Amino acid sequence: MANDGRLTRALRLAVFTLLMGGGFQGVVQADEGVVAYPAGVQQDALLPHQDLNARWVYQLLLAEIAAQRNHFSLATRTYLDLARTTRDPRVARRATEIALYGHDLNSAEMALGLWLKESPKSPEARETLAGLLMAQPHLSDATPLVLTLLKADKNGQGDDFLALAVILSQYPDRAEAWHFGQDIAKGYPQVPEAHYLLGMLAVDQGDTSRAMNEVHEALALRPDWGTAVALEAQLLQKQDSGQALELYQGFLEKHPDAEEVRLPYARYLIEQKRYADGRQQFQRLLDKHPDQSDLLLAVGLLDMQLNDFGAAETQFQTVLKHGYREPDRVRFYLGQAAEEQHHWDQAIQWYQAVVDGEQRPVAQIRIALIEAQQGKVQQALDLLSHVPAGSPERLEQRTMAQEQIQRDAGDYLGAWDTLTSALASMPNAADLLYERAIIADKLNRMDALEKDLRRVIALRPDYAHAYNALGYSLAEHNLRLDEAQTLIEKALSLSPNDPFIIDSLGWLQFRQGHLADSVITLKRAFAMDNDPEIASHLGEALWLSGDQKQARDIWETTLKAHPDNSVLLETVHRFLR
Repeated sequence: MANDGRLTRALRLAVFTLLMGGGFQGVVQADEGVVAYPAGVQQDALLPHQDLNARWVYQLLLAEIAAQRNHFSLATRTYLDLARTTRDPRVARRATEIALYGHDLNSAEMALGLWLKESPKSPEARETLAGLLMAQPHLSDATPLVLTLLKADKNGQGDDFLALAVILSQYPDRAEAWHFGQDIAKGYPQVPEAHYLLGMLAVDQGDTSRAMNEVHEALALRPDWGTAVALEAQLLQKQDSGQALELYQGFLEKHPDAEEVRLPYARYLIEQKRYADGRQQFQRLLDKHPDQSDLLLAVGLLDMQLNDFGAAETQFQTVLKHGYREPDRVRFYLGQAAEEQHHWDQAIQWYQAVVDGEQRPVAQIRIALIEAQQGKVQQALDLLSHVPAGSPERLEQRTMAQEQIQRDAGDYLGAWDTLTSALASMPNAADLLYERAIIADKLNRMDALEKDLRRVIALRPDYAHAYNALGYSLAEHNLRLDEAQTLIEKALSLSPNDPFIIDSLGWLQFRQGHLADSVITLKRAFAMDNDPEIASHLGEALWLSGDQKQARDIWETTLKAHPDNSVLLETVHRFLR
């Protein structure tokens, strides 16, 4: 075709620029009719120069007009032909887009394969690959596509396998993901990341031995690779906590900047309830990334766990200043920190500032509980009545709050009715049944208490406090003490370091007449938690064993901290009136 002048060449460029979404950013060289790029533009080195001949322009127009008229099959075939001819990733991208829009997955895979072959580092191509993999009913259908990526990206295969690990970890069919991963990785035995991928997939399969072998293969090829060490440590966590901790600590001593190991180490310390140690590790991460909101939030939550509510408050306020993506969540935590410090007005202000999301109804419940604590019982109940119960979980939370307010106000019949009404629609709500049993005890309805607690035990056989509550109630009423002992021992087997269960055992020993054993057991419970009811039991056991001075000292000290506790007051009046 003859040279058709500058106007036509400009039109060619305009058409192509339009079709590619501005991606060419080039200029027409008047004498050659080709797309070129300004000096210094990265695309100049990566993308091919294309001769915009008449056939190509015709195909571009044909494909676009077909797409606009919803003839996606014709548009896709035309763009695929162009992509094969030009080997231009921009054309392959457009072919992929049109194929996907037309729901032609087979053509989309072919087009994406061309795109990845010519531009394996393209983030958009990789994101499209991830989406296609997740949409596959059979992952094996995508094997040629992934092998195309790996073959084209010779210098980035490690990163490719790591990306596949993320994608396949989300694939719903775990067995198919495992077989797909094996097929892909078998051709790359010298790539450590390929072994890491297999290790991750073996974990999903529950094959810890295979996972550990793959991790060791990865580390043999790439010693001191933190990501593989972190996976090895997580596998050890399930087998030997001590070895896992030694691995974390030893590696971090040699590689203190290995954040990919320090972060899971910090999380594992939290799982082990070593909150102070976990906070120290999170703080080290925060020192390097002081503006990282997630780290600030984690440190604040650990401060809460360590009862350092002032420090937690400071962290949460900093998180808010950094524009955290979930501000209502942070405001709720600020309300909790203020509430724990008995800053009631400030707590209410923070809870009221929670305007949306899951935290909103819970914040309203917390406001009601604070108002009830300040003596505004009816106002608190009115507020609760307006809290939406959009789910069984939310209804249960609202019911528990209403029952607590009524119980604390001495309205046991009202609390009973509240719980019974909710249980009519949620008969298997174990927590509500447990709370109603506690109210039954206040109403001296031992039959109802026992019925509800036995139902709780049937629903949740590992619920230590249900066994404990029933055992304690039998001991308190001096009924079936052998059965009470069985129940309390069962509770202790489930939660051996719970001071309230230990208190129940001490009180049972008191009822059985084992006074010396009772004092020893109750002292142990009181050392763990100076709760006023434990103080009441210990004082009574000490008094009757002859140590009246120590009993009096414990009662008087505890009364200063809990002057309104009815159980402690009744015991003190009984012995000191």
